[in-house]
Amino acid sequence: MLVVLAPLYAHGMAPFGLDWGEDVSQYGEVKRQGDELRVETHVLPKSLSLAKDYVLYADKQHGLLKVIMTSRNYGLYDDDYKEDFNFIKQSLVDTGYQTTEFIGSEMSSYKCVLQGSCFGKRWYGFTDDGTNVALEQVAKTRHDAYLKLTFKAPKLLQIEAEREDLKQLKQQDQLNSDRLAFD
Repeated sequence: MLVVLAPLYAHGMAPFGLDWGEDVSQYGEVKRQGDELRVETHVLPKSLSLAKDYVLYADKQHGLLKVIMTSRNYGLYDDDYKEDFNFIKQSLVDTGYQTTEFIGSEMSSYKCVLQGSCFGKRWYGFTDDGTNVALEQVAKTRHDAYLKLTFKAPKLLQIEAEREDLKQLKQQDQLNSDRLAFD
């Protein structure tokens, strides 16, 4: 009798030559935080030239669920900062990502100056398979800004929705219980 063990989550295409659901330990040292597995690396099968670091998030049951890429540092007003954002956004659109939202820059706002860190342009999209992406300009200071690219697997979005539903049920149960205290 032949027994085949398969992961509960079917693999799908992820960015940078990765597959959703795959084992992340092959890319570096695995750090555990509760049920979450995290790997920090500088190199992936298909690395982006402007990338500084990648962080891979997974869990034992589902494998790879999220990928975050952070770019090299830019000056806040460098032309490359704007051009690289636009290049990545257009590349994502050209490969099938559909825009869900675009938010203009808040870098020149008074709030941004006071906080010391803020977001510039932000673009959000998804693919037909359900993969979500967020591209953000992030600034820590005028001279310390970077691009952040976050991909989430469809399974992670499902897990997050289930957690949110459970949280709301617990809050409703607590409200119902508190109302009974006055009966």
